[in-house]
Amino acid sequence: MAPHPPRRRPAPAPPPPARRGRTRAALAAAALLAAAAQPIPAASAAARAAVPPDDHLTVTAAGAPAYRLDGDLAGGVGVFDNVATYETDKIEGRATLPGAAGGTATVEVRITRGLLGLAGTFTLDDPGAKVRITAKVSGNVAVPTDGTVTWQGDGTVRQGGASATRKVGFTLLDRHPDPGDHAIRITHAGQRRNAILRLPDDYDGTPRPVLFHFPGLFETPGLAEFFGRMADFAQTRGLIMITPEHYGVGWQGVAAGTPSPDLDDPGFVTALQDVLMRRFNADPRRLYASGMSNGGFFTSKMACDNKRFAAYVPVSGQLNDPASCAPGRAVPIVLIHGDGDPLVPYGTVAPAAAFWARNNGCAATTTDTDLPDIDPGDGTTVTRHDYRGCPADAPVIVYQVKGGGHNWPGGIPFLGPLLGGTTRDIDANAVIWDFVARYRL
Repeated sequence: MAPHPPRRRPAPAPPPPARRGRTRAALAAAALLAAAAQPIPAASAAARAAVPPDDHLTVTAAGAPAYRLDGDLAGGVGVFDNVATYETDKIEGRATLPGAAGGTATVEVRITRGLLGLAGTFTLDDPGAKVRITAKVSGNVAVPTDGTVTWQGDGTVRQGGASATRKVGFTLLDRHPDPGDHAIRITHAGQRRNAILRLPDDYDGTPRPVLFHFPGLFETPGLAEFFGRMADFAQTRGLIMITPEHYGVGWQGVAAGTPSPDLDDPGFVTALQDVLMRRFNADPRRLYASGMSNGGFFTSKMACDNKRFAAYVPVSGQLNDPASCAPGRAVPIVLIHGDGDPLVPYGTVAPAAAFWARNNGCAATTTDTDLPDIDPGDGTTVTRHDYRGCPADAPVIVYQVKGGGHNWPGGIPFLGPLLGGTTRDIDANAVIWDFVARYRL
């Protein structure tokens, strides 16, 4: 596959102020915590056999004699998206394919988004057919949907000894996505819905686990990534990270979410799971869910309703209606919450955790462990509460961030200190991945 271009992120972020000036011991402890989530082992031979097919290209040139070339690419042309706008940002790469009259043809595409849309160059050399096509692409590029890119316009066609301006076009099927940022754009329940995802650096098309993250109230996927750096964490660990966009102010069917009855957010999540398995070769046994605030409430709802996820970690937003929850199975779950949260009180944790403990067949008591105070200057400490007697494959665990507010642990505080303290004693990304990666359906 072609080397991927630089990834687009919502904005560069300075290091969190609380991280500056940390001691060597604190940095070493943080490194040990991050190391808990190791990269995924190389795929087996059977898994490699399930790799999606190569990218496919069709090129046409009108006129006499007409020209057509159709074949799979060796090398690949990458399609990359801007995760802030959900628009295609770059279509780039150089690849080869069988020529129309034998031999090998070479194609090079260099198209990027500017002020006037997607523009660049397209070049095809087919020595066996004595054809060379060059075109300046400016407009007319169809927005890729499910990995398909099309363009048609004027180009220069040199065929044999003659050269002329003709109508030329290409259709690219990006069937083997490259590492980097991609957007999913679908219509569900009559509404345009979006999600962003990051394919890891070692993505080769073999089946991968996927971590869903559901943003909070008024929070876009880009903002969630800015404050939590979840995709940055995931990209070197072999998993696919996806962050869906809610419609309106928040997720439907949970506290403070969008009340419109026609959105079908649970169905939207199922549709995204289908796209991930079909286009990005997600492992259906290793789909996981996390979320923050209103997205934490929705993560808890998914634990009640969506049987495709193998494990769950709601953060700062726990199950708020246990009476309506009937998972029908034991659910591996971790609850992370600050006891100084001014928006979602820590008192909401106890009934939610008790429900999950009863559902999973755990005891009502916990084993409590004070974790190391890695950063004494952040004003927080963390106590882990493990419910006793849980099945080995369905634990219930609570991380109580003492002094913690309504912020992503280890992330950049949203609205600074206004929503309470941000702990540096745990990194929510590492805690989540270290937990969920143990479980498969």
